[in-house]
Amino acid sequence: MFWIMMIVEVLIAFFIGTVCFDIVHYSFHKCLKSKNKWLRSIASWHNAHHRFFSSSLMIQLEFSRLNLVHHAAIEYAVQVIGTFFCYLFLQPIAITFAILIETLLFINVWLSNGRDLHHRSYTILPSYRGGPFVTADYHALHHIYPNYFFSSYIKFFDYIFGTSLPLVGKHIAMTGASGALGSQMKKLLEKEGAIVTTLKFGVDYTYQQYDQLQVPLSQADILFLCHGSKYDFAQQANCDSYIRIIELYKSAKITKLVPPEIWAVGSEIECHPCFGIKKIQIYAKSKRNYAKAGRYYFHQRDIQYRHLVHSAFISSMGPGLMSAKFAAMVTLMLLKRGFKYIPVTYTGFAYLNYFRFLIAKFRLNRTSPTYFRR
Repeated sequence: MFWIMMIVEVLIAFFIGTVCFDIVHYSFHKCLKSKNKWLRSIASWHNAHHRFFSSSLMIQLEFSRLNLVHHAAIEYAVQVIGTFFCYLFLQPIAITFAILIETLLFINVWLSNGRDLHHRSYTILPSYRGGPFVTADYHALHHIYPNYFFSSYIKFFDYIFGTSLPLVGKHIAMTGASGALGSQMKKLLEKEGAIVTTLKFGVDYTYQQYDQLQVPLSQADILFLCHGSKYDFAQQANCDSYIRIIELYKSAKITKLVPPEIWAVGSEIECHPCFGIKKIQIYAKSKRNYAKAGRYYFHQRDIQYRHLVHSAFISSMGPGLMSAKFAAMVTLMLLKRGFKYIPVTYTGFAYLNYFRFLIAKFRLNRTSPTYFRR
């Protein structure tokens, strides 16, 4: 028990130190726009780090010495100071071990000229994996979007302040924008500075014809699938069209540094029974069919796929215990915190469904999601 508590305290002290730097890191970026020239001058030291690892995600070794002095050394000093304050409530030996870990990491950064676990060159950035820990793929996004993705080792800062989703100026191609959830999401996204292009059923596409989507999809940074049907053409609306549009989006996108992003609305009916209600069985089957494809996309590294799962909300499709506006607000809140699986639930079923997405990586071996269109 002593050693378990010791390990826990070491981790707590280490992560407190890293979060302290995340706060300083954020402050540097904010101070770059300060009216005070002294603050701007101090904050400008951090620019050396972004020159060393540029927005093209290529390491520039000519800036390695500046990066070590103006970034790595400061990061190490702030982490140690933050960890030191843990003496107020943690065991001294735990603090000592935490500082030792930080010191070893700093020595490794120094000896490798800044090329550590979080900094490596990319030609194409794969999608980052979920979870609370920062990976190289996740941190690389900070160098593309320097006002976002501030966390260094644990995503605590980004979780608290919602700095994991740049939306200003982003082009979003969206289906179902006239629905209860879609209309509320559209308002919120546009309020955040996104440019939303609505893709209308019967105008831009039908269940037999999708060719007119080529242009808007090729211009979109994010594809947001928010349409659906509870009874009429449920399989086509809730599963087949989702897969067709996603595959079209993937083929229409010109290869860029950042993977194309896709948000798809699912439902808790994916994981709970129909409770004897026969009229929703077709709807349930269609949603479950797409969920299989969703689990496939969830683990693809060439797209940033996010699966949105809601409990019933008030809409033309039926009653619910929350409004569509509330569901949209919680959805965007979780999206801004970088989650790949978005549970908006008052029943808890969506949380259970998450485990099916996690283990899908080990169970799905099909090479094409079209397998699930049945």
